[in-house]
Amino acid sequence: MAEATTKVKGFAEAWAERKDRLNATVNDSAFGRFFQMAARNTNLTQELRAGIVCFLTVAYIIPVNSGILADTGGSCDPAVSCNAERYEMMGDLCKFDDPLTNPEWAQCIQEMKSNLISATCIASAIGTFLMAFIANFPVAVAPAMGVNAYFAYTVVGFMGTGRISYDAALAAAFVEGLIFVFITVVGLRAVFMELIPRNLLYATATGIGCFLAFIGLQKSEGLGIVTYDGATLVTIGGCLPTERVHMYSMSDDSAYWHDLCWRAWRDNLTSTDLSCGTCAKARAYFFDDLGMAPPIDLVTACQSDVFSFAPDGNIAPDVQLGLPARSSNYGCLSGSKLRSATMWLGIMGGMLMVLLMIRKFNAAILTGILFITFISWIPTDSNAATYFTSHSEVPGGEQRYEYFLKGATVPDVSMSGGKLDFGALSNGETWIALITFLYLDFMDATSTMFAMASLIHERLPGFLDKKGAWPRQTLTMVVDGVSIVVGSCLGTSPLTVFAESGVGIREGGRTGVTAAVVATGFAISMFLAPIFASIPPYATGPAIIFVGALMFEHARHINWLDTRTAIPSFITIIIMPLTYSIAYGIIAGIIVQIFLWLFCWLLEYWDALVKKDRTLRHVWLNNTDMFYRILNKEDVLIADLPGYKPRTVFDERTEASEDFHVENPAHVAFPRKPKQPTEGDSSNSSNVDAKLVDMSNVV
Repeated sequence: MAEATTKVKGFAEAWAERKDRLNATVNDSAFGRFFQMAARNTNLTQELRAGIVCFLTVAYIIPVNSGILADTGGSCDPAVSCNAERYEMMGDLCKFDDPLTNPEWAQCIQEMKSNLISATCIASAIGTFLMAFIANFPVAVAPAMGVNAYFAYTVVGFMGTGRISYDAALAAAFVEGLIFVFITVVGLRAVFMELIPRNLLYATATGIGCFLAFIGLQKSEGLGIVTYDGATLVTIGGCLPTERVHMYSMSDDSAYWHDLCWRAWRDNLTSTDLSCGTCAKARAYFFDDLGMAPPIDLVTACQSDVFSFAPDGNIAPDVQLGLPARSSNYGCLSGSKLRSATMWLGIMGGMLMVLLMIRKFNAAILTGILFITFISWIPTDSNAATYFTSHSEVPGGEQRYEYFLKGATVPDVSMSGGKLDFGALSNGETWIALITFLYLDFMDATSTMFAMASLIHERLPGFLDKKGAWPRQTLTMVVDGVSIVVGSCLGTSPLTVFAESGVGIREGGRTGVTAAVVATGFAISMFLAPIFASIPPYATGPAIIFVGALMFEHARHINWLDTRTAIPSFITIIIMPLTYSIAYGIIAGIIVQIFLWLFCWLLEYWDALVKKDRTLRHVWLNNTDMFYRILNKEDVLIADLPGYKPRTVFDERTEASEDFHVENPAHVAFPRKPKQPTEGDSSNSSNVDAKLVDMSNVV
């Protein structure tokens, strides 16, 4: 036993010696000098380990992003991809059919999802490689969570029911990426960031988290815990397919004519004077508009004058033919809720993610996804949560199993790549999407990059200078913009630096070598589209919810005790999930913020005139400080505004204020007047800090 222990110890020492020699050799080589490994106090094995851990942490984006974007329908055309009989009957509405009714359309969506998997992997690999070799920054670049949801469910809409087409949205992302690069190179980025109140930046991130969680709770790309309800809009779900009641939307006029004409056919009403109490609309149409005289043959009249086309090409009187499109949302029959096996499996996987995160396991999200996926891949009828057989709760299980058995394929982006419709730039809706993309990317990229640089600075003092800049900062931002352009050309939503990159940095990543390892992982994954396409939505749903929960951490930086910052922040957060639109939340928050800013500004002027406790110049400087910083005139604020604290870094510094952990008052809109301590008041900032929950370890 002692001899075996000695051998193991000797092997470990020999391995450690070889590893040290290898690391020293690499650090002294051209490779090591290029990545500044010695200067950043790191080595090859440490960077490789950090890169592997980082990739395992961010790999969940591959199935999640492709699943979200596939909900747009992508480049699938109902006229070409729908079942011919269904298209002749329903027209473009055939794209809402379930896979059993319209398997041809389901096949197109499946192929689109596979293309989006390849696009996600290729774009992420290119962006992360650029980040490695140009910016020398240890972060992963991939499609941004939140932005992809806005792209899919607000801009393009479910199966193309949004404001603009999939191709137009990609063109908007392409131009947005170019603008992002331009304003970074010319130095306008800092100007724009100064114009956005910090509380709205944090509220936007928090609201996106809430929006993501809401998506993950629904059925299309989640667990199906939240479903439709006719009275309350949403309610608890989790029912089996046979117990689901889908929603069909129809105007009151269409419903009236369908009901009237159906009753006429059912009761064989051959002639009538339309004297029934509900026939007022019909009398007005037949007698007044068409000039008919009673009695009339109602069945014939319905056929010739209600459900036929008028000379102008419209159905008279604007009646929708047949049933409307079936919504993907559904309600549950009474007494049938919380019975879905896939829902409970997803909940178990979500709990596993949380437990692993508590234990600080780096690949917590990916492990939870794999746990659910492997169980769902058991192709037996006895497995109620299977994703593959005909008994699957998600229709199309047999076709998915056949595709899964292919294992690996050559990456294909023919359905998603190069689908840029620049002609749509003449549409105002396209520009709204473009500006929103730009705002979200600025907010996300700037805050995330600084957070990652701060993590490195904690382990490598001096990485950030006094102004909060890090080496090759401009190149880092340029790479982010170029990645957006590359992603749009391949067919995916805008890319950005992933906050989960912090896991790799905590593991020791300090150079672009970490990013190169992550990029290699994405490059390998592009050949595994059948595998990633077979990950069920109830596996990625918990991941979406979990990421949304982590994004709520940003809410702690908002001064909730100041009504002037709390109300705009709350409006921004709550509007996003309730309107299913990130853009509406941002617009609402900005409008409320501007209104309160102007109103409070006028009140401060009035107070200054009446109370004479400050000058009008002090009021002016206090409310326009951001413009002085933009114009590099902060020295005016320091000299003329009492109590002003110079702002040197875009950071997360906090200080205690009125028993609450808030931002430095110089960093928030409408800073509160400091509370004056009363005699005998022994409270101080240290007492306040003792009450706070430490969130520094949350990724």
